[in-house]
Parts: sequence; C-alpha cells; structure tokens
Amino acid sequence: MTPRRWRVLAVLSIAAVLAGSLAPGSTGGGLPAGADKLLHAVGYATIAVSLSGARRAETGRALVSVVLAAALLGVGIEVVQPTVGRTASVLDAAANLLGASAGAVGWWVAT
Repeated sequence: MTPRRWRVLAVLSIAAVLAGSLAPGSTGGGLPAGADKLLHAVGYATIAVSLSGARRAETGRALVSVVLAAALLGVGIEVVQPTVGRTASVLDAAANLLGASAGAVGWWVAT
C-alpha cells in the first residue's frame, strides 16, 4: 500500500477511536467483562500499524515514536472523557499502550 493510503487509514482509524471514545454517555455496558479492553487494544493496534505504514517506519526509533504518539492520543482521550460524561480509566490507557505496542511489533515483523 502507498504511504498516502496508509495515511487515509490512519485518519479513519483515529476518527473511529475518537468517535467511540468520546461519544457522550456511550459505555460498554452490554459487553462482557474485559471486552472493552480488547476493543481498546485493537483500535490502537490499528492506529499504530497505519501510522507505521504512513511513515514507512523501518527503525526502532520510528516505531517507538509511533507507539508514543498513539499512547499520548489515548491518554489525551482519557483526560477529556469526563467532560462528555464518560469515566477516565488507567486500565483503558494501559490497553491502548499495549495495543499500540502490538501494532508496532506486528509492523516490524511484517516488514
């Protein structure tokens, strides 16, 4: 895939995570226990893979920057969530970091 298509995927995945994370009053009430953490991890893995593709990340330093950017996005979202009636969670932020790390490792293995 071209870097441009990776950028489009990155924008779409970030927009999906923002929409799902900041929808007022939206909760994972109907999900089994812990399933929301899996959704966090998958969302941030997708962000990390798409950002890695957009940057054509080939070095450890580039991949670390992708993970940090995704993790900072997650922390920022957690900080903002109480303003839209949601609850901030350190466990959600940890799931975001683990997902971003898994996505970056997946990119590294695949390239």
